[in-house]
Amino acid sequence: MTTSLSRPAQLAKTLRQEILTRRLVPGQKLMSIQDLSQMYQVSVRTVREALALLEQSEYLQCQSRCRAVILSGPTPQTAQLIEETLRQRDQFIDGYRTIQRLLPLLLWQSRLMMDKNEFDDFFRYNQKMIRWKGDNSWLLSAALFHGLLNYSGNSLFLDLYRGLEQQCLIPVIPGMQHPYEVLARNPQSRDFSLLLQGLQDHNVSFLQERIGRMIENVQSAVCHYIQVLSAAVSQMPEPVFHFHWQAGSVFHPQAKSRQIAQALILDILSGKLQPNTFLPSEKVMASQWNVSVDTLRRSLHYLRQLQFIQTINGKGSLICSPDLNRLNPLASAEIRRNSLTYLQALQLLCLLCVPSALDAAATLHAAAREAAVSAILNAPHPLTALIDFLLARQTSPTMEAILRQVLQLIYAGSPYLYHARKLPEGSVTPDAGYLLHQTLDALKQNQIPAYAQSIYQCFLLLFRESRTFLIQAGVSETKRLQLPDTLPLTLFCETNPKLREFPNSPSDAKIR
Repeated sequence: MTTSLSRPAQLAKTLRQEILTRRLVPGQKLMSIQDLSQMYQVSVRTVREALALLEQSEYLQCQSRCRAVILSGPTPQTAQLIEETLRQRDQFIDGYRTIQRLLPLLLWQSRLMMDKNEFDDFFRYNQKMIRWKGDNSWLLSAALFHGLLNYSGNSLFLDLYRGLEQQCLIPVIPGMQHPYEVLARNPQSRDFSLLLQGLQDHNVSFLQERIGRMIENVQSAVCHYIQVLSAAVSQMPEPVFHFHWQAGSVFHPQAKSRQIAQALILDILSGKLQPNTFLPSEKVMASQWNVSVDTLRRSLHYLRQLQFIQTINGKGSLICSPDLNRLNPLASAEIRRNSLTYLQALQLLCLLCVPSALDAAATLHAAAREAAVSAILNAPHPLTALIDFLLARQTSPTMEAILRQVLQLIYAGSPYLYHARKLPEGSVTPDAGYLLHQTLDALKQNQIPAYAQSIYQCFLLLFRESRTFLIQAGVSETKRLQLPDTLPLTLFCETNPKLREFPNSPSDAKIR
């Protein structure tokens, strides 16, 4: 399990990566504490604690009443840096491909959430940034991409994009010309100006084309850098892949007590633990889970809040029949926050389902499509089976990791989600089952645009039912989260990003 980092540690890690990849240049002064606080949407105290961590690790030199000076940090061995960079070569190319597929969609959705006055202010601010800082792509991307994603009302959008940015950052190796140095000689101010124009016109296809060109330019420079490094080694190291984006959620699914609670809830919903029966004693369960009695009691307390169990004095914990109408999101502040996290993750899943569905269908022949459709239809919970199908058929490890983390937030972020997983069976609305059959029929007949549109409609219905329920229950923060009735047609025409392949052996690394 990955341990969740504190806010200061997250910010320190982000700034450290920016320094190591020379997006923040050693010798120059860092932005002010107030500017960092506004850019990363954290408190001033968090920024100060992050800067203190960086000063301890020799990445900053802080002085009283002055902006911190950026230092290069500890210098690792060159051979070690080359090996670590080459091990991540597949991670870089997959990260760029994922950004190229997802960023236009996230930006377009964020643009829909802005009214005219908000976008006019945003447009004027970014025009000034392009005029004043046209040679600094890092500041322009922070102002445009980060700034626009903040308007989405969904913090997961920006968290995801930052995670993808971190995945694509290339370490600086002494004596080697870094790709960002090459890009710095070719400012991208015109590209950012055109992106602003595309956002103003709500032109998704233009956003896809322009971002695609920007990514290709960056990836071309990175590819050349990897080729140079490959020529410097006698044997190409085995690639490794790891992607984990730090979702800034109040919910921490790694807590042991929460893991136990999730497992018990799934057992209750699956019928493994029958209603109107008693759970074993606390000591027995603590022994079974290899935890302390206090940890187990926290798990049971969470189940009582969700009304999955009822404690009877002298007898124990009685399992209750799950009833959607009995759930009250206002039972505690924690459940209220987690309900919002659940809906944010579900909104993100609605947008991710289109590129992931196209990716899953692209690798199937006719017989495989029929087998997949039959397996989903015969599953106890067809929507869950459809999600499993999407996960199993992803060709991008990054996209698969993103989907798994989004689903983890959905399955663990709110009690309502466990009931929502059964919506396609018609337990809440009869349209869900129809949409699911429509999706599977289009997949079986290889009608890819109709299949992608139907799968979006299927998850959209689930999102809107959940949103309506939470608003009626008093979670007013969910009103900000909205999705359009349909997505632009250009999103259903999957194109293969023209990204160059990195060399797999030193013999492939000759510079032409």
